[in-house]
Amino acid sequence: MLGMEPFYFTSYDRVIGAAGNIRELNKEMKRLAREDRGALEYHLACGHIVSWLEYTDEPELVKNLGGVKNIEEAIRVVESYVARSYMMHSMRRGRMH
Repeated sequence: MLGMEPFYFTSYDRVIGAAGNIRELNKEMKRLAREDRGALEYHLACGHIVSWLEYTDEPELVKNLGGVKNIEEAIRVVESYVARSYMMHSMRRGRMH
């Protein structure tokens, strides 16, 4: 989707991270789990990440991440999705060549 707005992780009205796609979201969630757990917990608890995933048309992730407030579980869900997406992309490329 062209022109899609990134997800901005904020803490007290200050941007502390941004993700323009699912891989970046995964990376930023892992970083924030180490550096600012409170901010990540806030965005999970308020449903901000799930709302952004709805906007980016990621229904599988919306379904799997909806209601998840635990940081480690959320990271597992996103990481698993990224791994599956990469594997499927690789398989499609392999068949095409």
